[in-house]
Amino acid sequence: MAHFKCLRCRSRVWREWPAVDPVDDLCPGCGDPLEAVASLSELVGLRSLQARRAPVRRTPLDRSARISQEIRDTIARHDAERQRRIDAERP
Repeated sequence: MAHFKCLRCRSRVWREWPAVDPVDDLCPGCGDPLEAVASLSELVGLRSLQARRAPVRRTPLDRSARISQEIRDTIARHDAERQRRIDAERP
């Protein structure tokens, strides 16, 4: 199992497959590149984010499409959370 961290949003992500190319992995919370973790003690105090699906090997041209999709997914998650909060405030 591979563990990663994002210091910008203070989160941790783990994968059930080995860290082959962590440079291409982006934080599902903020979109910054993830850092590999040498020791699990580095993860203490970081919030846990959902692990992403297993990577599919892509060509470099697909990277921009993947980044665009991750941005759309993040915006959709934020919109859904915002709507949930608005709905919860209504009587």
